[in-house]
Amino acid sequence: MLNSSFFTSIGTLIGFISGFVVTKVVAIYLGPGGIAVIGQFQNFVAINTSFASGGIQQGVVKYLAEFREQEDMKSVILTTSIRMTLFFALATGTVITLFSEWFAISLFNGDDYQYVIQLFGLTIVLFGLNTFLISILNGTGEIKKLVAINILTNLFSLFVSSLSAYFYGLGGALVAIAMSQSVVFFISVFFVRSSIWFQTKLFNYKFDKGYCLKLLEYTLMTVFGAVLIPLVNIWIRNHIIKELSLEQAGYWDSILKISTAYLGLITTSLSIYYLPKLSNLSDRLLIRREIINGYKVITPILIVMITTIYFLREYIILLLYSSEFLEMKILFFPQLLGDFFKIMSWLLSFLMLAKAMTKLFLTTQVVFLSLNFILTIFFISYMGLPGVVWSYVVTNFIYLIVIFFLFKSYLYK
Repeated sequence: MLNSSFFTSIGTLIGFISGFVVTKVVAIYLGPGGIAVIGQFQNFVAINTSFASGGIQQGVVKYLAEFREQEDMKSVILTTSIRMTLFFALATGTVITLFSEWFAISLFNGDDYQYVIQLFGLTIVLFGLNTFLISILNGTGEIKKLVAINILTNLFSLFVSSLSAYFYGLGGALVAIAMSQSVVFFISVFFVRSSIWFQTKLFNYKFDKGYCLKLLEYTLMTVFGAVLIPLVNIWIRNHIIKELSLEQAGYWDSILKISTAYLGLITTSLSIYYLPKLSNLSDRLLIRREIINGYKVITPILIVMITTIYFLREYIILLLYSSEFLEMKILFFPQLLGDFFKIMSWLLSFLMLAKAMTKLFLTTQVVFLSLNFILTIFFISYMGLPGVVWSYVVTNFIYLIVIFFLFKSYLYK
């Protein structure tokens, strides 16, 4: 885990820096309101890119890791998964393009940025294919190539997004978000062209209905989770705007970006190392040992990160945003506490993905995202903006307790 974390952390750290340079530019030139609008579009992008990739990437990682030494089985998985990816990507792009006006009005309260939605719809197939290539690299254990692609992707996004926001304002920033993740498909192709599996003949096997059904289980889990989370964020953001203000929504979006960025150092390592590792293990004693080791490695790192961010919160706000955002200082403690409970529960809940526990995963996602939204509405009415992050704390704490008892019997049978 430490070895994988070292390489992935380099890429994630560059992504962290790149993301916040862009955020700084947006904060200076567009203010809290601009942050909120861009956050709204980013959630829309996250939802639809999940559909475009078919949500099968975790399944591809699992089965390629499982059959790493069996070339015929790997080829069957590659053939089946690329056809599924193309189907989902083309279908998603068609829907976005045809209903671009409705999406624009729903997101931006007008059709001024309809062209951004259309551009996103036309290029989303490239994003689907790029996600597919990344999944293969993860499943085959080509970590260095994965990190190199991640670094170049973030640098490209930094360059395009910053210049677009600076010269063309909000519209330019939205166009950069719509296109940048799709264009990097060509960067990925450059890196994987020398990989052993990147051969036409390996994708010419017969489409396998059995593996299609197995991958569709991951479609349900990945898409369901990846769609629900941004969707709930859109609902929460709209509720904050309605009950408080657009600026208050911008403060919440800003603390969310900080949280997502630093937790990315941990969650990326979990996805690249932890998922294939747990997928390969069948002995429950070994699985339990792996999870305990995960806690031993991750917990002290997380505590150090959270403590450092809390005590440097004012400097972080001024560095990443501006003095206009200092009001968000009160959000740091509950957000960081909620992050702690979240990662503690993730170390256990990754078993649901590794062992394809579809029903359990879908049930817990629906229940706890619904709980978060309900608590947010309730807490905002009594506490104002801090209520949003305190609902996040309560939800993640309850989730941790529930996941612990759910898997206690599984691991100690």
